[in-house]
Amino acid sequence: MKQASLNYKKPWYNVSGGRYNGNEPAFYDAQQLPWVAVLESNWEIMRNELLALMEVKPQRLQPYFINKEMSFPPQQWKTMGLYFWKFAMHKNCKRCPQTVAILKTIPGLTSFSLSVLEAGSNINPHQGDTDAIYRCHVGISIPEGLPNCGFQVGKEIRPWEEGKALPFCDAQTHTAWNHSNERRIVLILDVMRPEYIDRQNSVCAHVLASSFLQMLYQRFKVLGSRSGYLKSTLYHVSRITILGVLPIQRGLRLITF
Repeated sequence: MKQASLNYKKPWYNVSGGRYNGNEPAFYDAQQLPWVAVLESNWEIMRNELLALMEVKPQRLQPYFINKEMSFPPQQWKTMGLYFWKFAMHKNCKRCPQTVAILKTIPGLTSFSLSVLEAGSNINPHQGDTDAIYRCHVGISIPEGLPNCGFQVGKEIRPWEEGKALPFCDAQTHTAWNHSNERRIVLILDVMRPEYIDRQNSVCAHVLASSFLQMLYQRFKVLGSRSGYLKSTLYHVSRITILGVLPIQRGLRLITF
């Protein structure tokens, strides 16, 4: 027990406020992450299924739902997900069986989606939800390289490449731009870091509760002016509820990760 407590590391959460001051690098070494090989060897299968879904169900590609002004011009960053912090989008999963089968082989996977950045637009600088995960982009349709189309984490700038993984620390401030004349499309996935994998349900519940409250405050502006005590209470009640519901929701269609 004593050794376990010495190894315990508390995740950083954006909902707690403040800039991330941890020591995680901007980008991780893809060669040190075994699951990257799974993505890069199967990216065409996943690309084909997701683009086919986007073609037959274009309405499922929606502006980033937590903050539609995250991009400039607004609503130009769009996503379509299969999995969001262990919350399964069953209708999308059903249409992408090969992709789901591939994702099942990645221990600690918590999120997976298709991300579209429209031509002539930017994603504004922002921090992600937590440092408990590796976030990874895999290029699907990259219209140009640098300087017109690129990605910055902290002070490091890198291009996307089709079929190549780009793992990074989502807690670091990051931004993206597409100044070409075509859409930029990438896969985005989150994989729990090894030191947090035994707490992944708790981490996901934290982030889902935060996302839910962000949407609630945007919809009901009056809540944003309420006391910190009320906000804290709403957050903790939401987190506990989600922690109980999440395993049930994920298992409704027997899609488990």
